[in-house]
Amino acid sequence: MFEHQMNPFQNACLTDRCCSQNLYSRQYNTALSQFRATIFKGQLSRLKRRILRHPERLYDLNDLKQYLSVHGSHYSGIQVVPVSSIIGSEGRTLDFDADFHPMSESARERWVNMAIAYLARIALPPIQLIQVGNAYFVRDGHHRISVSQAFGQIAMDAEVITWKATPPFPWQLCCAENPNLLKSPHLST
Repeated sequence: MFEHQMNPFQNACLTDRCCSQNLYSRQYNTALSQFRATIFKGQLSRLKRRILRHPERLYDLNDLKQYLSVHGSHYSGIQVVPVSSIIGSEGRTLDFDADFHPMSESARERWVNMAIAYLARIALPPIQLIQVGNAYFVRDGHHRISVSQAFGQIAMDAEVITWKATPPFPWQLCCAENPNLLKSPHLST
């Protein structure tokens, strides 16, 4: 009758598997809760930005290229970059708002997986950024930035390519001074 009674000292592997499953489920639930909170914070943030007439979306570097006077570029290596200085993206402006909140529920699976990796302290490669002046644009790592910021991280390791460009930059100019910027759907509020 008691033939299959388990002794935890005899089968440590089974106990570890159970603990790891509990840890994973806790991390998954934490990540999912954080995703839902981040979606809600994003809705509030976009409403606030709309009322204050601030840009709601990330600047699109592809749209800005025509307004930049670029004189070359160079590899700047891996640096620690404040998340607050990342203002745009190279083509992924519809997925995240200006504060890197996900724009829709469709980002949930990937966002939650990144959050689980963050909670498990799994080392991920540095994000890839393009620096123009004092501003940065994301080439790769949008979800990592979003997750890190949601968990309160204020700076990230980034592999940086610096574009040599002459100021003033379009994101620094008032829209009244440069009305052509309003024509881009990614730059207008």
